[in-house]
This record gives sequence, structure tokens and C-alpha cells, in this order.
Amino acid sequence: MKLVSYIHQGKNTYGVLLPDGGIVDLASRIGHEYPTLLELVRKNGYAAAQQVLNNAKSGDVRESDIRYLPLFLEPVTIHCVGLNYAAHAAEAGHKLPEFPRTFVKIPAALVAHNEDFDKPTLSPEFDFEGEIAVVISQTARKVKAEDAAKYIAGYTCFMDGSVRDYQFQRTLDQGKNFYRSSSIGPALVTPDEVGVLDHLTLTTIVSGETMQHTAFDNMIFTIPKLIEYISDFTELHAGDVIATGTPEGVGFSRTPPRFLQKGDVVEVIIDKIGTLCNKVS
Repeated sequence: MKLVSYIHQGKNTYGVLLPDGGIVDLASRIGHEYPTLLELVRKNGYAAAQQVLNNAKSGDVRESDIRYLPLFLEPVTIHCVGLNYAAHAAEAGHKLPEFPRTFVKIPAALVAHNEDFDKPTLSPEFDFEGEIAVVISQTARKVKAEDAAKYIAGYTCFMDGSVRDYQFQRTLDQGKNFYRSSSIGPALVTPDEVGVLDHLTLTTIVSGETMQHTAFDNMIFTIPKLIEYISDFTELHAGDVIATGTPEGVGFSRTPPRFLQKGDVVEVIIDKIGTLCNKVS
């Protein structure tokens, strides 16, 4: 299933995105028990959602008639991983990390699919990073990598917007948390629909030009290893997000650098998961 949160006719709701662009509204059918997508994840309501989907003859609304929300209405913790591809570490001038490098992104930094980024006014160095993100299904503490699959609610696309001079000259958290500089979505795609990640690919396109392309078997630290590492030092909760890092091809490493400008359109495309698209305004 591809689960989406959205606004339709002024109302926040959620449902299942169909291949034809229709959306089956779940809140109107099972909202008494699972009022939001996050509650569906927390209460392991996938079977109830699948039953609704099986009984639906078509979508209730069209994708063209809704405005996406960034997965969840409620705040969740967003853990981001840096330098998780060898070629990206090399282009950034770093040696291969011995352990995952993480930071936290705040909700105010995120917009949904088809929403505009706010181009920073304090810096000209607004950069793109396409990533796959994994969403946690239940409370997780000291999870072993071999058990990590039981804690995965699904996957989504992520654009880790980075303001490079603030990141490099001030602090990582500042450079990674400019207002409306990153995005997530459009859908939370359940693991059964995605299958094995290793040979699936990620592509980042900026205004029609392919900037990044890689397969996920190029990750230094796999998703199970990231869940193990992060759950060792903190407790993860249902709905928490781990953005797993970006491959080579980011803007600051190019000659000349390719930073995002007003009017640029950024697409993060992941096999079996979807396309996250945002314009810089």
C-alpha cells in the first residue's frame, strides 16, 4: 500500500494512493479507531486498511484534487544520516566513516510533496540531497540488525535540503534546518510493496538534469544497521523517520557548484516508492 496524508476540501485526512491516481479515503471508514495515518502505524492497523482497500471499487478523490501533507500531522523525530555512500564521502573530502554520523531535522524544515521550498535569504548555497527514508513501526530500543525488519512501517522519499556555508562554517544543525528547506513523501510505502531494497535505485533530477543516481546496495551502513545503531543510543517510536543519507552528485561538489535557484524543480525518484517533487520559490 501507498499511504498518504492530505487535505481535501479543507479537511485533514489520509488514505491509500492507487496506481491510477485515485485515493481511497481511510479516515471516513476506519477513522474511529485510526484517526490519523500515524495512529494507523502506531496501532498496526495495516490489516484494517487492506480490508478497506480490498472492498473499494475505486478512489474517493483524485490525487489532482488534494494537497499533500508531510506524511504525519503529529510531530515525529527525524534522524538523518550523513556520509553513508563512499563516493559521496569522497566528493565531500571525508574518509569513510567508522560509524554512522547522525543529526536531527526539525519538523519546521519540512514541506510535503508538491509544496514549494523557501529559498534561503541568508545564503546563496542552498543544496539538494536525494535520499530514501525508513519509517519506524513501533517502539524500538536496542534492536539487533537481524530483527530490524519487524520495526519497519515502510519507506518514503526524502530531500535533505542543506545550506552549505551554514553547515560548514557554523553548525551542522543550522545548515540542515532552514525553514521549509527539505521535503518528505509523497507516500509511506509498505515493505511488502517495496521488497528487497538492494538493487532498487534513487535518482535526483534538478530542473530536468540528472544529478544523482545510485543503487541502495552502495550504502555503507544498511537500513538494519542504522536501526540497530540509532536504537542503541536512543528510543525510537512509531512514525519516527530515519533518512539514510545521500549519494554522490550534490551541488557543492560540482565545478562550478550547482546550488538551487528560484524556479528550480527538484525530483527525488525511487523505484517502487515514488517521486517527491518540489519547486524552489
